[in-house]
Amino acid sequence: MVQKHRQTKRRGGFPLPLRISIGYVFAAIIPLLLVVLFIITQTRPTLLNQANDTMTSDSQTRVQLLDTYFNERKLDAVALVQVPSVQAFMALAPETTPPAIYKDGLLHSTFALQAGLSRSKDYSYWALFNTKGSLIQSYPNGTPKRGNAYATPQQLKDILAGKEFISPVFYDPGTKVATVDIYAPILPTAIPDANPHQVLGFMRATLKLDYIWNEIVKKDLNVHGQGSYAFITDENGVRIADTDPNRLFTSIKPLATDAQQQILNQQRYGDQSQIKGPYDPALSSHTNDQRASEIFTARPQGQQEDFEVVRRTATTVPWQYFVLSPVNSVTSIANQQVTTIYWLAGLAALIVAIGGAFAGFGISRPIERAVESLRGNSQALNILAQSQQDAAGEQVWVVDSSQVGLQSVQYYTEAAKVASDKLNNTTQLIRQHRNQMNPAQMEQALDEITRSASYLVNALDYQHASNQKLATALKVATQVTEQLQSGASSATDAAEQLEQVVQELRSVVGR
Repeated sequence: MVQKHRQTKRRGGFPLPLRISIGYVFAAIIPLLLVVLFIITQTRPTLLNQANDTMTSDSQTRVQLLDTYFNERKLDAVALVQVPSVQAFMALAPETTPPAIYKDGLLHSTFALQAGLSRSKDYSYWALFNTKGSLIQSYPNGTPKRGNAYATPQQLKDILAGKEFISPVFYDPGTKVATVDIYAPILPTAIPDANPHQVLGFMRATLKLDYIWNEIVKKDLNVHGQGSYAFITDENGVRIADTDPNRLFTSIKPLATDAQQQILNQQRYGDQSQIKGPYDPALSSHTNDQRASEIFTARPQGQQEDFEVVRRTATTVPWQYFVLSPVNSVTSIANQQVTTIYWLAGLAALIVAIGGAFAGFGISRPIERAVESLRGNSQALNILAQSQQDAAGEQVWVVDSSQVGLQSVQYYTEAAKVASDKLNNTTQLIRQHRNQMNPAQMEQALDEITRSASYLVNALDYQHASNQKLATALKVATQVTEQLQSGASSATDAAEQLEQVVQELRSVVGR
């Protein structure tokens, strides 16, 4: 008996409910991910551009306020040096002028200084100086020197050239007040017959930077997002105004030797006049560009993230205004949107996954039942095919045995027929030699032999006919057996195909 052995290979994979759930999850979160991609590629750059535009506009406004403020203060000085009583007094020679006249001129000049002090609450002192830089009058008393003098040689040179200008920043650590000095030359424009280009002396106004610090710079703190700030640097890169007082009078770049020495000589910042690092090369590399405005991204010294930086140059003083805002703060709206969408995507994925699992189970249960039914049918068909194969094998064995027996019968039948033929021939010979025997006996014996031989011939003829019928039956049995074996093979093939279908369905449902 021949038996065919088959081993079914099970296919791996995720169960159908899980795959349906995963498909629902992807269908739910892919649109959200596309929104996130749009925010990252479109919204964030747009927000950065809008923030940069806002910072640029803000810095422009701040610098305009600064320039307007200093222009107004310079106009205060220009207006006071044109007061006739001031020009007349500065034209007097102390050595040759009667004391009463000189004293009266000094009094009227002091009135002008008092008027200057009332023009702004940020003024600390107004004072008159001769062309050598010597103090003539101060209101109130106590106009401070800058180092060892009231003006540097270069400043005196500029005054004699008829220039108005604003000094560098000075800082008093005791009072924590920063000031600048406004210098204006006094020309005899109101004195008849005088040389209008002859410098009689100069007026100096000491101006506190409270307005610059409090109303311009400090109001930029956290305006452009949490962590944003602003500061102003002078021509040397020293921070002279900052939203963080701890950074005041530090430099974003190393100072030139002569600039550092001049700061020390004038003691501009008191005990902070020795400017040291740490410097900020990420920002200082942009200070040499004197364009009105510049936007760039940098990581300032001591910061852990990149900042959007807007730099703008003032026109009335050699200062540069910096506004800095963290990039993450600039894009905080987009970041919040992305975070919100991530949360929504997670929540949607969870809800859809649960719903998809239930839907998957609902869809897969009928398929699983069909799979189990097909599996049972496949097993029954396999059993039937095996039974048919066994029966066909046994039938083949029977047919084979019958054929062997038939062959033996046919052989002996043929032998008997040959023997009978010989017997008949022998009888004929005896008949021919009967003279040698008793006639009666011989005749009787011959008759018996003849009858026996005839009977044997008839029996053999019957057996031959029976053999023909047996051969025909065996032929039919052989054909039936072949058909039965062919049917068993077809049943086996059908069982294999059905098993393959079952395995495909099992791989679909994950069972």
